[in-house]
Amino acid sequence: MSGGTGTVTGVRAGHTRITHAALRKTLEAVTAQAFHVSPSAVGAELEDDRGLLGVKVTVKLAPPPLRSLQGGPTVFEQAQRARTAIAVRGFALTGMRLGRVDIRLTAAKRAPRPEGRVQ
Repeated sequence: MSGGTGTVTGVRAGHTRITHAALRKTLEAVTAQAFHVSPSAVGAELEDDRGLLGVKVTVKLAPPPLRSLQGGPTVFEQAQRARTAIAVRGFALTGMRLGRVDIRLTAAKRAPRPEGRVQ
């Protein structure tokens, strides 16, 4: 305590509030990072999940090139890894424990390939 004011040195009384929009944008950014897509390709809805923060995310995911399909993780494996990353990183950034994380993958257009002959 300091100087008889009843406060601990360096600590101020008050409240910290995180708005719904800030939480949503943070989780959209975390999701975009987990899927390696632009934040504009992600949408999120927040809801109560029995006292935890429930998240429903929609990700516009471009299909991989046909040549890259051999040996890589499936879309379902990618989504499972992303679900874990969203929960862990979301908690680290917001301090809120995430409950259910629902992921909906939708198709996005792949960037046009350059003109020319494919070899």
